[in-house]
Amino acid sequence: MNPSADVVVVGGGAVGCSVAYHAARRGARVVLLEAETVGSGASGAAAGMLAAQAEARGPDSFLDLLLEGRKMHRKLGAELYEVTGLDAEYVWEGTLRVALSEAHAKDLSEALRWQREAGLSARWLDGAEVRELEPALSAGISGALYLPEDGQVNSPRLVRALALAAARNRAEVSEGEPASGLIRQRNRIAGVRTARREIAAGSVVVCGGVASGTLARHLGIRLPVAPVKGQILSVETITPPITSNVWDEECYLVPKRDGRVIVGATEEPGTHDRRPTLGGVAGLSGAAIGLLPHLARRPFAGAWGGLRPGTPDGRPLIGPAGDPEGLLIATGHYRNGVLLAPITGDAVSALALGEQPAVDLSPFSPLRFEGQR
Repeated sequence: MNPSADVVVVGGGAVGCSVAYHAARRGARVVLLEAETVGSGASGAAAGMLAAQAEARGPDSFLDLLLEGRKMHRKLGAELYEVTGLDAEYVWEGTLRVALSEAHAKDLSEALRWQREAGLSARWLDGAEVRELEPALSAGISGALYLPEDGQVNSPRLVRALALAAARNRAEVSEGEPASGLIRQRNRIAGVRTARREIAAGSVVVCGGVASGTLARHLGIRLPVAPVKGQILSVETITPPITSNVWDEECYLVPKRDGRVIVGATEEPGTHDRRPTLGGVAGLSGAAIGLLPHLARRPFAGAWGGLRPGTPDGRPLIGPAGDPEGLLIATGHYRNGVLLAPITGDAVSALALGEQPAVDLSPFSPLRFEGQR
């Protein structure tokens, strides 16, 4: 079977669209298959925080990957705008990890220590300094870890821009066409099968989020990806009463350029039902008002849910699937799919085309759980 595409990407979220875009930019013939519409899964539901330092738990390879992802986002917006004319609405106003209890303040102080030792921009604000930066926040906040280099993006707009940029670089972006199987020839994956065609490929990249394991199981490959439901709600404001991302132990607040404040997110493992629940909305609403009392007087704009692809160690699965050859995995990004989309797309597209990735992907190998049950 002669390849009709250099790379077939299965899955049209932030990661899949980024793989398609970066591969097409390299001059590859690319086909992206999305079962529904691009961004219809976890990426479209995400609040879009680019919180590399807020997400990290210590100086390690995962922190390095998060920081590289954030760094690439710094130039991606302008790059995509030049190609597509779409504004992904980046905001770079930092993250405040606020403390409402002494115990949480102690944890944040430890995070401040190791981040400074790692040479990262971070500082501690007392309660008065927090309210000087964000006057509308609750008087009950005793202090905060301020991470000025974090940011955020409009996630659905980013995914659309990546997909359009891929298409502008001659990738075929096919919505409403789920992959039904992988074509195997001897010890190699040679393409993808859908309900209406077979697409021969030099490399196949599975970026299907929580659904990634379905195709892999047909080949006897175990991908330990499980859904972690997240509920999110939105509040309308004329002008957002905060500028930074604000995050405590119960919720986060993300002010958008269109006036909304996004409130997220629950953590509910093991369910495939994305619908918001009354309890989820109530819990998030109470936590949000506790942080930002102003929101109690603002109109409720809606709620939705998404299914994050979680892994046992909370880190993504990125790289070759081993045997058979020709199959690459880029899934399991959990809460960081949007943040890690640029670096994952760049690295995996390089692998797919026989090039050396710019980052070491070995700590995120999909094979690291082999032998575990």
